[in-house]
Amino acid sequence: MLTTRQGYLALAIILMAQLGFWADVRTRLPDMTIVPDVPGKEALQVMSFGDEEFLFRTMAMRLSNAGDTFGRFTALYKYDLHKIYLWFTLLDFFNTRSDVLPSMAAYYFSQTQKVSDVRYMVDYLYEHSAPRIQDKWWWMAQGVYLASHKLKDNDLALKLAKPLTEARDVPLWVNQLPAFIYEKQGEFDAALAIMESILEHTPDIDPGELRYMKYFIDERISKLDELSEERRQQLDDAALPEPSVIPAPSAP
Repeated sequence: MLTTRQGYLALAIILMAQLGFWADVRTRLPDMTIVPDVPGKEALQVMSFGDEEFLFRTMAMRLSNAGDTFGRFTALYKYDLHKIYLWFTLLDFFNTRSDVLPSMAAYYFSQTQKVSDVRYMVDYLYEHSAPRIQDKWWWMAQGVYLASHKLKDNDLALKLAKPLTEARDVPLWVNQLPAFIYEKQGEFDAALAIMESILEHTPDIDPGELRYMKYFIDERISKLDELSEERRQQLDDAALPEPSVIPAPSAP
């Protein structure tokens, strides 16, 4: 049993040790990086210790909480979404079926205040969904929306929309998305061709959908006729000879 003197001595030693520890670490700050650095695929496999599914779920949860640790609440514009994109594409090697990552890309990280960074999430949604369009058509459609309405990039939206024409047993609007993008670009003939192809290859179309598609086709044919007439008129005007100028008679 310690005597009072020994107790005071032990307390002094502990206090001095604590002061020494404080003096050594007081200028060191914790690593407050928002998004962790991206390792190689092989390094991540080693970290899994043979349970790649557990690693996938752990890292997905860590990415969803990145920036909100140590009592922080970080605005999305401060995130490095290029690193998020690299993490997502890396984790897809370990699980291609899960919808956790595409849902984070479509509904969370795409809401960043730095709109130009949304492109990283759109690129991921395309790469994740294109090889498995039949199962991942929903996420491709979300990418089309982000490209068209957030990025205002119809060319990128069309790149994502085109594979949706190959999806089967999906709502008709999914197959029709490329037609809507073509129409926004003024390419009415391409939009019309897609609608006609859907009519030709889709049996048992709902009467309401059928009426809408007929209206769409009739409207685009009308616009094409108007454009053709305008173009013909321009050509006719260009072909007319310029009126000759008769000089005014000179004064006597």
